[in-house]
Amino acid sequence: MPPRKSLKAMPMLHQPNNPPASSWDRLASTSLMPSACHSRTWLEPMFEHFRHHNAKLITPDNTPLQAVASLDHVTLPGGIRLPIAQTWDNGYLFSGTPLISADNPQAALVNLLSAARSQMNVGAVLFRKVQRHEIFEQILQQVHKQSDIAGFRLFNSHQRAALQCHHEFDHWFNENFSRKRRKEYRRLRNRFAETGNLQSLTWQPCDPVEQWIEEFLLLEAAGWKGRHGTAIASNSEQTAQLRHALPQMAQNGSLLFWKITLDDKPVASMFGFLEQDQVWLGKMAYDETLSQFSPGVLVILDATRDLLTRKDITLADSSADPDHPMINNIWRDRLPVADYLIATPGTSQTKFKALTTLYSARLQARQLAKTAYHKIRKGLKK
Repeated sequence: MPPRKSLKAMPMLHQPNNPPASSWDRLASTSLMPSACHSRTWLEPMFEHFRHHNAKLITPDNTPLQAVASLDHVTLPGGIRLPIAQTWDNGYLFSGTPLISADNPQAALVNLLSAARSQMNVGAVLFRKVQRHEIFEQILQQVHKQSDIAGFRLFNSHQRAALQCHHEFDHWFNENFSRKRRKEYRRLRNRFAETGNLQSLTWQPCDPVEQWIEEFLLLEAAGWKGRHGTAIASNSEQTAQLRHALPQMAQNGSLLFWKITLDDKPVASMFGFLEQDQVWLGKMAYDETLSQFSPGVLVILDATRDLLTRKDITLADSSADPDHPMINNIWRDRLPVADYLIATPGTSQTKFKALTTLYSARLQARQLAKTAYHKIRKGLKK
């Protein structure tokens, strides 16, 4: 893998006091817990292109840069703000793990929480979809005992599909699937190849990435997401963010991209992000008119082969929902994930307990509303 390159920073329209690019990049590459979602090349374009938000980039006033988190307020219906900050919930931050300096991480975390309290006037911070690193929970226990932190609580604990990158592909394939399933995957690929010139391609740093991005956008828009208006190409802000972020990530060596083509036409495409020794899958698109050949499954298998070939990767996070029907049946490793609600310095135990109760009630209300909505939709379809 080529060495990372230093990138010229683009201005962030909504954050005039963003940290220097070199400091941010250095923190991302050495952070206690890797977090591609909080890298400058992915997060900065969000602040530039996502116009309608109240999110803030929170960084302590320390040199060198100690921590980075992108936070917004937890709100009730009607936009009523609670005194709780949370990971910016925009659909693109599939991991809320903050960047925390590995050099004195306890102080870095406390300073980050203090910055959130002073800049957002909150009594607690909710870091959403955080991998449950043992070292992070040890640090939380330490700051709870040694600092003015009233406590922390976990919500929404679950597991999502992951890939431990410790074996060669053939070993993984044989151990992961039954003989019948292996035969079926080979049959699908062979049948697919009979329809034309089928190629599996991995993006290389010498390739222009812009073509891969545009092919992905067109492929996704041609499917059900396009019909429902949820494809990236249906949203000008998301499209601009992706066109801005992915070339930056390609330039500094943190972008992974795979596709399958049939007679030179893309039929499946997926990208991911590399930070330190970990990968996160991003978005996938495939030609739904060819679903009998399962192109989405095949591109995941191709990506798996590529990931298991690399020597600089130890873990790949699917970034998927815990009950995702496709990836759960392919990647059998599981990664524990949770939302961490942590008191900010100065919040009393009584107030933190009240905030915890309030947030729990909000979650229950949202779940009841979601259940009622799906029941109504189901009834209307009868």
